[in-house]
Amino acid sequence: RALAQLGGRTPSQVALVVPDTVAKVSLLRLEKPPARARDLHEIVKWQVRKTAPFPIDQAVVSVAPGALSADGADEFVVALSRGDVIRQYEQACTMAGVHAGLVDLSTFSVINSVIGSTAAPAGDWLLVHVTASYMTLAVIRNNALLFFRNRGDEADGTLADLIHQTAMYYEDRLHGAGFARVVIAG
Repeated sequence: RALAQLGGRTPSQVALVVPDTVAKVSLLRLEKPPARARDLHEIVKWQVRKTAPFPIDQAVVSVAPGALSADGADEFVVALSRGDVIRQYEQACTMAGVHAGLVDLSTFSVINSVIGSTAAPAGDWLLVHVTASYMTLAVIRNNALLFFRNRGDEADGTLADLIHQTAMYYEDRLHGAGFARVVIAG
């Protein structure tokens, strides 16, 4: 339906934005990451296999640079999804006659749109992303993801509880001095 609304200008490639619930997002700290991307990917897969909710050989693993810690260690943002689930989303695009050239999580897309805007927040900011079936909170410092938490609507507690827990974690563990902005999306 979305492609039909474009009229005769159907693209051959599209960006596919999937729900946050299809991935497990982790922040992985490495003291000395390898220089080669292939080696980094293998180390990341080895590290996250312990916490993966499914066999790592069935996973699609995405690795992106994260924050640089005060002691010089590198953090990486790791998104781990089941390959068959991602292929189902890609198949829907193929059936519509387009190729999913980019697959991204919904909250990551919101973060990138805020960072790319002319009024991008400086310093620390909080994103509260609420959908019909889940909510995600993310803390960003200087355009680097510091915290990511996703919770389905079936979980106990309210959005206010989740925001309070995140704010306490931000102050206690991330040494936050206050959010320059809170962005609510959904």
